[in-house]
Amino acid sequence: MHRLLKRSALTAGLLAVSLLPVQAQDAAEGEAPAPAEQAAPSVPDTAHLMGLNKITARTHPMRVGLDAPLRFGTLGIIVRACEKARPEDPPKTIAFLEIREYPVNENLEEEPEPIFSGWMLASSPGLNALEHPVYDVWLTDCSTSEG
Repeated sequence: MHRLLKRSALTAGLLAVSLLPVQAQDAAEGEAPAPAEQAAPSVPDTAHLMGLNKITARTHPMRVGLDAPLRFGTLGIIVRACEKARPEDPPKTIAFLEIREYPVNENLEEEPEPIFSGWMLASSPGLNALEHPVYDVWLTDCSTSEG
């Protein structure tokens, strides 16, 4: 008797499991997709940087969009890419920056060569840092322009 009950419970469970995909497929055909399917992952388009003037000992928070030039003292900063890990992954924020130094009171005919070109990590600002006698620049975050 006990084996018969186990078999019928097992059979009922298998039937229920085999019907699930059909019910889910019928629901998907007649209704709009679930919110998780509708929401496309947002790609960060704004970098949050922090700048330090070593002469005045003042920090300057900066927000800059991708490929938008930003001036910080004599430095010209362009963020080429900014990426942030998904919330369920371990935190990791990286950005690719190009930093050029523009001489004061000089008209330039050509764009100066970058003094820094590479990836910066928000979690390890000293790993791949800008080496400049007057300024420090580091990445703090990446976000979308809405938030």
